Amino acid sequence: MRPYSSKPVFCLSLFCSQFLAFVVAPLFVLPGCNPAQPAGGGKKQASQSLNPDQTEKAKELLGGASSKSLSKVKLLLNWYPEAEHGGFYAAKAAGIYERYGLDVEIVPGGKSTVVPQELVLGRVQFGVGNADDVLIARNQDIDLVALMAPIQDGPRCILTRKDSNIDSFEKLKNVKLQIDSSRPYVPFLKSKGLIGDNVEVVPYFGSVAQVVADKNFACQGYNFSEPFMARQQGVDVNELMMSTIGYNPYASLLITTSKYVKTEEAVCRKMVQASIEGWQLYLESPEEANKIILGQNKQGLEKAALDYGVTALKALCIPASKDATIIGDMTPERWEDLYKTLSELKIVDPKKVTINDAFTLQFLKK
Repeated sequence: MRPYSSKPVFCLSLFCSQFLAFVVAPLFVLPGCNPAQPAGGGKKQASQSLNPDQTEKAKELLGGASSKSLSKVKLLLNWYPEAEHGGFYAAKAAGIYERYGLDVEIVPGGKSTVVPQELVLGRVQFGVGNADDVLIARNQDIDLVALMAPIQDGPRCILTRKDSNIDSFEKLKNVKLQIDSSRPYVPFLKSKGLIGDNVEVVPYFGSVAQVVADKNFACQGYNFSEPFMARQQGVDVNELMMSTIGYNPYASLLITTSKYVKTEEAVCRKMVQASIEGWQLYLESPEEANKIILGQNKQGLEKAALDYGVTALKALCIPASKDATIIGDMTPERWEDLYKTLSELKIVDPKKVTINDAFTLQFLKK
């Protein structure tokens, strides 16, 4: 990707300051408000200053974007800030959103964050969510729509210890599986016969401690997060990727509501294109964005874990044989496959959910 340079910005700022001081300023002096003349000679003052309103007007005349012209929007994350949100932070840190005319406030999520409801209530304009979340929300009459997909292959995995010899889903037997049973991939695993009577499903509390302590435990995870935690504690693990057995929803989607798309089409287009550029930048140069992520994450995320996450994430965002131009892309076929899976599992009712309403490709460049 073409590197960013600060030199053109410096030259432009120098030109603007001279232009404002000696050319534009006199245009905005109101009748009766001329600066006082110096005593004696009646000569003009050496300089004149602009008030804030005059400065904004001058910027508009110069063709630059004024701060008042930026569209203010909020982006709500679906979890604490991590690598899976990196591209959005990169777009913010590098001024990409501002270049597109957007003033974006990124709102960190957490354990109690419910993105769909916040979007519908209008408290935020954009959110982050996964493709299965979008379809399930629409099944509950929550009008969500996906705009772009930075992560092409889903990061969801099942973690098993190397010394358990469980290195495939077919070998997932005689273990206690820590997993959120309310998530749709659980009935999917059961429908494929991959969670049988010889697997005891137990609650997952967001920790790999049990797997580290006992090889007879397995747990759910994201492959750019939980594997690092286990290896950091001296335990090597297998990552059984859900995407390899047919459950592969897009992850970390940029989402909003259909209503917002209809009323703010231009803002949505800018948000999509700026976010795609942000993700391309993040996968190439994540340093500045990661500084912000580390500052906003309230779970004590370590830099080493975040660096590991970026490396693991890159392969998911840019699959083999593809390049960075794929970032953001979605295909109707992928959505249709997920829709069919959730319908067969009776998680989504085809009579209530129309697949084409769940996503739009209108803001993605061809």
